[in-house]
Amino acid sequence: MDEIELVERARNGDERSFALLVRLHERSLFATAYAIMRSEWDAADAVQDALAEAYAKIGALRNAVAFKAWLTRILVNRCYAVLRKRKHDVLTADPPEPEAYTHLGREEGLDLMRAVRSLDLEHREVIALRYFRDMKLTEIAEVLDCPLGTVKSRINRALGRLGSALGSNPFVEVAE
Repeated sequence: MDEIELVERARNGDERSFALLVRLHERSLFATAYAIMRSEWDAADAVQDALAEAYAKIGALRNAVAFKAWLTRILVNRCYAVLRKRKHDVLTADPPEPEAYTHLGREEGLDLMRAVRSLDLEHREVIALRYFRDMKLTEIAEVLDCPLGTVKSRINRALGRLGSALGSNPFVEVAE
């Protein structure tokens, strides 16, 4: 069963289909929230709140194809709400296990998350959406409600800063 069919079933009240959608997206949602929030606990809370809101409102989703962007927008809004309330950064949590972040090994994953955490919010969010949520640039622009050119320049700057911090760019495959 593909994602669009799962979304359609969930829209019609099928709880099992929604649970399957959660399993498909939970890791990348957590990685995205963690990159934005810089706190494992806050990220877990944001994901849980976003999924609860999505479950409550999935019947109102008009286009099943837009589910990923819709769910991501809910998550990003939750993250922003917490950050607005906090109004300052408190970095107390250890980075989560790197297996939540693609194919990287333990040390590389920890180094990558430290580097991502060091970015400012506008750069953390575009990296998280592009590489942890695997969103297209146009989807990111829609989720962040900003021009496509802004998304491209933010990603470019963020990748440059990550490359400097890590000595190489972890998101660009090197041809052998």
